[in-house]
Amino acid sequence: MSLINQTVWVVGGVGVVGRGITRGLLQAGANVIVNSRSEERLDKIQASLGNPERLQLVHGSLLPGQASKTVVDALDHTALNHVVAHGAVRWWAKPTAGKYEYYEYKAGCDETYSLNINATERLLDMTPEAFAQSSAQLATLHFSAAQQLIPRLTKSASGLPSYTFVTGDGSGKPGGERTSMGEVNSHHVWGLSAALRRELEGGVVCREVRVGLPVHNEDPRRGGKRPLSEDIGDLCAGLATLSTKEEHGKMIKLEEFEQLNDALLNYKHVYDGKVGELPRYECDEDTTTTTTTRGTA
Repeated sequence: MSLINQTVWVVGGVGVVGRGITRGLLQAGANVIVNSRSEERLDKIQASLGNPERLQLVHGSLLPGQASKTVVDALDHTALNHVVAHGAVRWWAKPTAGKYEYYEYKAGCDETYSLNINATERLLDMTPEAFAQSSAQLATLHFSAAQQLIPRLTKSASGLPSYTFVTGDGSGKPGGERTSMGEVNSHHVWGLSAALRRELEGGVVCREVRVGLPVHNEDPRRGGKRPLSEDIGDLCAGLATLSTKEEHGKMIKLEEFEQLNDALLNYKHVYDGKVGELPRYECDEDTTTTTTTRGTA
């Protein structure tokens, strides 16, 4: 099956994993919407994917107070069939010590790129106010996105609309560790996913793909020729093509490459070979020397 004539919004679609998800959906024939507050990152994903015609770039945020306008502007006269919501935090990157500034960071390729956190601060040294502000950033973003996007989901000719969370855990990081606040934020998103998988019974197929594999360690049986982000993209495309009531509520855990390969076999789809392979890199830029603004969703 394919996603031709279907529209998919990728939340958190401009990062390393998000680009792989976007690529997989485009290869399955979908029209794909990706948003970001950073025009530079939007330009980068368009160029890295070969300027595909079916990629719609939206310069806007899905954070509270901004999500409604972003969604209304993007979906004017456009039917939305599926959403893939990626965690949008570098859950796969090793925590590093970096210089913290208010809303700006000079850090390595880690969670400080996306979260308003100080990677070197101990959890119990935070004030309650700082904890309250930082601990729910990711869940708040995803709640805001879901609140605006789910009511706009409509059936396609091939099945029910779907909302798929793609999350990561600490085992996907070098050494199996992450920042304390990154851990807290990720578990909040797991909880949001569990709640929506329970509440959305009937009209929308809601699932979660939880990745516990290192993003930059390819399956050795494939000769190291394919990054994990592309496999995740193919899986998300396959899931979207199989949106039935029986699929609702599923949790797909990818902790071993065997589980990934089985999932790819279970959720096959038709490929459009016009979208090329992604370039290999670990970060968007050298953030050890470049100041970057908080988040892009």
